Amino acid sequence: MRGRGVVLMANSILNAGELDKAVAALIDASRAVGHRGGYLECAQHVEEVFGQEFDTSYCSVSDQADAELARAEKAYDHLSLPVMDLVADALKHDDWCQLLKTILDPPETVELSDEEEPAGDNGGNDGDGAKHDDDDGGGDGYE
Repeated sequence: MRGRGVVLMANSILNAGELDKAVAALIDASRAVGHRGGYLECAQHVEEVFGQEFDTSYCSVSDQADAELARAEKAYDHLSLPVMDLVADALKHDDWCQLLKTILDPPETVELSDEEEPAGDNGGNDGDGAKHDDDDGGGDGYE
């Protein structure tokens, strides 16, 4: 745990789906605010040059962009990650190291290719001695 514990914990936090969603919402909202700000600044320069008011109602970003950014920032600031709750609970126990290992370094799973059969599958036999032929008419659900 000493050699890889910090890395595993960091990966668990950084790979959390909740964090991905919160960061994506922040990026989208900040882009919208930046786009709207640039559009309004450009409109202001046009007004100065031509001496008349420029219609900004055609901006593709609503005037609610700042409020949406504030909501996204608040959601990010108050984000709760389930993995952190598990880590905090594990640290309260005497065997915290083993608990952290099971949380942060679960057993590896191996994906089977199309040619491989799952373990224990011996050619279509489900263990009851009956082969499941597709055309046997036996009504075993494998027709």
